[in-house]
Amino acid sequence: MASAGKFLNAPAAQTDALAEQATSPPATVDSNKRLSALQNYRAFLDPIAALPFELMEIIFQLALPSLDIMIWDWDIRAYHPYMATLYGLRCVSKMWKNMVDGMPSLWTIICASFPENVIRTSLVRSGSSPLVIYFPGPRARRSITPAFREFFPIIEEHLHRCRSLAWWTDSELVDCVPSLSPLRLVALKIRIDVDSIWFPRDVIPFAREIEISDEALENIRALDLTRAPMDWARTLEHLRGLRTLALTGVYDNTITIEQILSALVSSPSIEALTISDIEIGDPLSPPMEPIFFPHLRSITLHADGALTNALLRRIGPSSEITELDIRPTGLPSLVPTSSWHETMVPWIPVVQRLCQNSSGPTVHLAHRTGCRLQSNSEYHLVIDFLNLSQAAALRWIQDAIISDRDVENGGLQLLVNGAAFESAGVLEIIQTMWGITGIIASPVNRLFGPSLEALLDVLGQATTDSAGTPTPKSTFPTLQKLVFHSWILKFDSITDMLKKRYSMRSLYRQQIPDLTLDLSILRPWFQPGRDRTIISFPDAKALRELDGVKEVRMGCVLKQPGILAVIWDEEKSLPAWG
Repeated sequence: MASAGKFLNAPAAQTDALAEQATSPPATVDSNKRLSALQNYRAFLDPIAALPFELMEIIFQLALPSLDIMIWDWDIRAYHPYMATLYGLRCVSKMWKNMVDGMPSLWTIICASFPENVIRTSLVRSGSSPLVIYFPGPRARRSITPAFREFFPIIEEHLHRCRSLAWWTDSELVDCVPSLSPLRLVALKIRIDVDSIWFPRDVIPFAREIEISDEALENIRALDLTRAPMDWARTLEHLRGLRTLALTGVYDNTITIEQILSALVSSPSIEALTISDIEIGDPLSPPMEPIFFPHLRSITLHADGALTNALLRRIGPSSEITELDIRPTGLPSLVPTSSWHETMVPWIPVVQRLCQNSSGPTVHLAHRTGCRLQSNSEYHLVIDFLNLSQAAALRWIQDAIISDRDVENGGLQLLVNGAAFESAGVLEIIQTMWGITGIIASPVNRLFGPSLEALLDVLGQATTDSAGTPTPKSTFPTLQKLVFHSWILKFDSITDMLKKRYSMRSLYRQQIPDLTLDLSILRPWFQPGRDRTIISFPDAKALRELDGVKEVRMGCVLKQPGILAVIWDEEKSLPAWG
């Protein structure tokens, strides 16, 4: 770096002298001096060429995609960006090609889907460096060689260098997974595919358990197992110092809550925890003090409701959490609202922070039942309220996260699919919720689905405070956008709602935000032009001219070839849709 800086900071006179020496004829300057001057001049023109080899290796490593197998999915293309970038670096120049080929740390990824010559070349160029071995699933290997029985003999003598192993195979090929006991693995990721005919799931016909010693388990820092046949009691007992733990698809009731907690307690620096599709083998333990993990940043729980509830009570929330995904399953009946509140009280600050740091959380209301709170941006939040009624879930959301700041950051979006608006309890709650800036309504059944009349009636009505002197005010006080796609709409109802809603500005001196309408209609089958979802120009014009309507959009759900934009109809001398 210092040598490169010397030329970058050289004064103009020195630069000119270097150029003159490098371009002087041989008769004027000794050939050795001329060669030295030429090298100096090239270093001035290309400063990166003067960097030390070790520093160039670090730069190349930073330029390449991550080799962390825990952030890879099982897509066949997961490893392509790395090799494509690596071979792209070799094509920059002959000097770069020689440097890249001589850097063992860049050639440590070994994938079964690579051509055999690429695998052998990587094994040679990696020298004695630790390896990342990636064996993709059956679909990825279907038309690519070498297959497993050709791949394993190639890497067998280098297997002792493996530090990260990702292996995806079928249940009948579990016996082909090599013994992991001799390896000093730091990261292990295994996925076993099982034929759907095997039911119940606790009789999956695994040929054998995966072999791994206690010592090898204690060395692992990142573990991701999906339907892997393991001795779970021994495995969880010997896990130490984990930073990532992901367990999916354990159906034989051989894992207990206490075993999971024991592995977590032995890993105080854990950063990511995923528990999904697991059947536990012990009843709920009595309430105990929560365990705090100061570095925990990601929690994903897609498990039985009892297990989800128990883990949320035992794990103390961390201020470092940026991903929280809670989707309980298998609940036989609705859990009392008080139990949910008791479990989630410590997590409310985390939920508030994730919502406030997003562009705007969304509440999904499914057909009659089901509610989800979701927020995706730099921070990730998903909570399924499967164990609560929609009304109870909305009350929890209202009490937990609604604030003035939500409106400033995009507000709360309400996405309704189906007949949720036909529930009086749901409408009663959402019409007074502060922070709802957008409502997106989609019918489950486009022709015979629920009506929007109940929602439109509420939007056009005034509500009153229950305390003191009743003061009329608008419902949905922060609403700024309405989206109705693929509904059989009655424009008279929409027009009446808008007139009533914005008449409150003068009647009650209410500050009601202007509204953006996004509409597309669905005509009954017996009406001509049913396939057109764009509303007519006169209807759009009439809506736009109403007080309080900021914008009218027509986001078509169906693609309409030939319908372009507003054009001028020469025959009628009127604007029309193209």
